[in-house]
Amino acid sequence: MASLWIDLRDINFQLFEVFKIGETLLGKGRYVDYDVDTCKMVLDQAAKFSETEIAPTYPDEVHRKPVEATFKDGKVTTPESYKRLYKLYCEGGYMATADEPEVGGQGFPACIAAACANMFLSTNQAFLMYPGLSHGAARLMQDYFQHPLRNILLEKMFSGEWAGTMCLTEPSAGSDVGLLKTSAKKNADGTYSIVGTKSFISAGDHDLTPNIIHPVLARIEGDPKGTKGISIFMVPKIRFNEKGELGEPNDVQCGNIESKMGIHGNATCTLNFGTDGKCIGYLMGEERQGMPIMFHMMNEERQGVGMMGASLAGAAYLHALDYAKQRIQGQDVIEMAMKIEGNSVPIIRHPDVRRMLLKMKSTSEGLRMLCFLCYFCMDNEIQAMVEKNEEQQAYWHGFIEILTPIVKAYCTDMGMMVCDTAVQTYGGYGFCREYPVEQMMRDQKINQIYEGTNGIQALDLLGRKLGMKKGLYFMNLMAMMKETIDEGKKVDALKNEVEIVENALNAVAETSMAFAKMIKVTPYVPLIGACDFLNCMGDVIVGWLHLKMALVAIPKFFAADTGEQDKAFYRGKIEAARFFIGRTTGLVIPKLENLKRDEQSCMNIPEESFVV
Repeated sequence: MASLWIDLRDINFQLFEVFKIGETLLGKGRYVDYDVDTCKMVLDQAAKFSETEIAPTYPDEVHRKPVEATFKDGKVTTPESYKRLYKLYCEGGYMATADEPEVGGQGFPACIAAACANMFLSTNQAFLMYPGLSHGAARLMQDYFQHPLRNILLEKMFSGEWAGTMCLTEPSAGSDVGLLKTSAKKNADGTYSIVGTKSFISAGDHDLTPNIIHPVLARIEGDPKGTKGISIFMVPKIRFNEKGELGEPNDVQCGNIESKMGIHGNATCTLNFGTDGKCIGYLMGEERQGMPIMFHMMNEERQGVGMMGASLAGAAYLHALDYAKQRIQGQDVIEMAMKIEGNSVPIIRHPDVRRMLLKMKSTSEGLRMLCFLCYFCMDNEIQAMVEKNEEQQAYWHGFIEILTPIVKAYCTDMGMMVCDTAVQTYGGYGFCREYPVEQMMRDQKINQIYEGTNGIQALDLLGRKLGMKKGLYFMNLMAMMKETIDEGKKVDALKNEVEIVENALNAVAETSMAFAKMIKVTPYVPLIGACDFLNCMGDVIVGWLHLKMALVAIPKFFAADTGEQDKAFYRGKIEAARFFIGRTTGLVIPKLENLKRDEQSCMNIPEESFVV
């Protein structure tokens, strides 16, 4: 029976047949001890864990019992089912799947850990945020915390015994981090007294672990205003010694948790540091290096949020597909046209429902492929680092720089569209809590907002990433895409799709150059169009990735030894590529032409004219 939550067949296809990690990554360099069979075994186990352990902790599909974190008497309580699940998750080694054995990790490629995360996030994003943030904080400590407490800290965090967060946002300083008010005063023993309030802190307080480690941005007294004066500190909820023995509370108090649209099982907290003047922090890295250090974690989290968008999209599609196969309503359109009285049919037989299903399938599979591409580049960068090949390391790092804002913004914008379409597929039932797609849609919304709103990602892409190294990173990405286009020109079955992707890619390059000129003369035009430009670029990249998938699927579909089930799978990949490229990538050129028009009505309208 097909899964309602995950598509392991497609995950294996993308990793082992398209990216061919068995040839490109495994058995060499850092991954010399790993092979395809071992990696597939890990993915099989992760799929079973997702289905049997994580999925049941999502709200009950029949009774829709709420699964929420609660706050009472200054304490946060997580859903009861999370406690057992968190223990199983850590025992399974999923906290450090791709980390070095030196910190207790299993050392698998990043794309294998990403594939596990894709399955886990498909079944309960709210829960996965607890270990996900803990892992990000642990990586930050590994790279930037040099202190006698470091070894025990890494041991506790990478095992999952202690948790972690990311503390940037403040009530008066949202996306403009430079306005933060949290202060740090140096003490005689080299520690710092921390005073301030952080808001919207995901997994900020909970009862899953006895201690929580907070990386906290703060300004040392006397340091300059703005982001250049910000430092970062390791602030534990409970103080501890070099043996890991817990001491007294560190004056980190939860003021409340947010009542919000989605991810109800995750505690989104307001944290007060130093209310009683007893909060101690330890400097990470150098003074006034807080932003560069925090962005090390934030970029990793942005890639993770993109995966959240792709994962929820995949689960929403699979649920909608299952419903469409079972829901009997309406007569077959051909029989109606021929005025033949027939029986009612499953709604998957109706053209508009088919359109919605293939839109969801092609989009969600493309988003997953885009996320995997980013992690595949990370693995290649790591391999180059091990081989001490600085040129290759810089080459692969460039792709990560370009792709990160696109992965975060495009995967969550399009993921939201998929969830919306899934609800639409159910009709009125999709709007009711009887089915989980309505919660998937609510959970998805936050992914467009946190870790830097999608508008900020668009500005980052347009204002920084495209011009990095004088455009070299962008040109390398174009060159990689053109290799696939040239390969596709040899396949008659993809002639139209290859032409669409090539023309759209050229249009993206031309628009990026046009915007670079406009920014000096009419800056509002590219700034107004930044989000749409990012999504157009995403439409082209995913169209390209569909070409890559189709180029693998076509010969296998026609191979004499391909079984019927595999033929059906490969046929699905071919038709999904045609659908996405024809109906999404094919619209990029007129969209870009419109973006370049000198149309500034949203800036020209007086503020008082927005409402009368």
